[in-house]
Amino acid sequence: MTTRERIIVFMLGLLPFLMVIGNSMFIPLLPTMEVDLAITSFQSGMILTVFSVPAALAIPFAGIISDRIGRKKVVVWSLVTIAAGSVVCSIAVLFYGPAAYRWLLGGRFIQGIGAGGTASLAMAFIGDQFTGRKRSTALGAMEVFNGLGKALSPLLGAAAALVIWTSTFWIYFLTAILAMIGIGKYIHEAPPARAPMKWKEYLDTVIGAVKREGRWLIPVMAAGGAALFILFGLLVYLSYEIERIYGYGGALKGVIIAIPLTVFTIASYISGKKTGGEAGEIRTYFTMGFALILVPLTLALLWHSFLAVLLYMVAVSAGIGFLLPCCNLLVTTAVSSSERGMVVSFYHMIRFLGVAFGPVVFSVWMFDEWGMFARSLVIIAVAAVWLRLTLSGTEPVAEDA
Repeated sequence: MTTRERIIVFMLGLLPFLMVIGNSMFIPLLPTMEVDLAITSFQSGMILTVFSVPAALAIPFAGIISDRIGRKKVVVWSLVTIAAGSVVCSIAVLFYGPAAYRWLLGGRFIQGIGAGGTASLAMAFIGDQFTGRKRSTALGAMEVFNGLGKALSPLLGAAAALVIWTSTFWIYFLTAILAMIGIGKYIHEAPPARAPMKWKEYLDTVIGAVKREGRWLIPVMAAGGAALFILFGLLVYLSYEIERIYGYGGALKGVIIAIPLTVFTIASYISGKKTGGEAGEIRTYFTMGFALILVPLTLALLWHSFLAVLLYMVAVSAGIGFLLPCCNLLVTTAVSSSERGMVVSFYHMIRFLGVAFGPVVFSVWMFDEWGMFARSLVIIAVAAVWLRLTLSGTEPVAEDA
């Protein structure tokens, strides 16, 4: 690759990085924010949820709008929106009591809209900018940035807390501005090769795919959403548990939360590399993934300590890491190429809704730990049985995938 191409890859890599740190960076900060803002644990969970819900709902619309006005415009304006939301969040500390919390939620909502506009377009840009081996290299780099975001975000959050937790919003602001300047300067977009689809055509595409393949497509999407609901919910629980029960704070807390997220990233890489589309490999990683989630959740009902909780989180994170690439592969390869864009966007929306509601739901559930683990166990068990029943035969493959 040329120097310019490396710069393009770096700037595009900041898009998935921004999406990941938009929530994960704030998980270690929730107990501190709760105290400083005098809010409840449910309200602190809403700080994550109010970002993720608009992001999830914006994902499919970003792709549709980009077909009409161009990907570059959508991404640049989305990054401007993220920066604006970060400014609103950072000035929340100038207010007191409920007003500060309302300003913070407003800023997070604006950030979420912007993040949703960038979420699904990085890979589309790669397809436009590169061909052949350079394209595969660039796509691999996107996964690296995604993994770095997961591993570094708790450390960034914990480091910011050592100064003042609002500094996280300036980290987010500066990263968005850097990406906006780089993409604006280095990426040149060609005009669309064909007229964009009408809104009704997009809707008909999704409905047609669901009607034809819904028997297996719905449980696969549901499993992806449920897995991320459990993962991010348990991460919020872990954040409170290690600080309030076991007394670990500061940078050490960030390191502890980074452990399961790093394991999740490594497991995702292994699963994605090994499941090359063979039905047997997919079933193997589905089985391993669900087993690594179900066993520790069952043990959590019986035995509880700091080391046990950390080991449970590591195992659950590894299981979800094995599971999600299998879901991704089925969704992306088992629908036709004409349907793939909208179906994958809808799938990303379902996944991110899991990310959205996990923190706020677990912020309530965590006061009854046995019930929290029992409910999590039931959700994953239902997903496992549903997938087992629908994918018991040969996995579906699209004719023109």
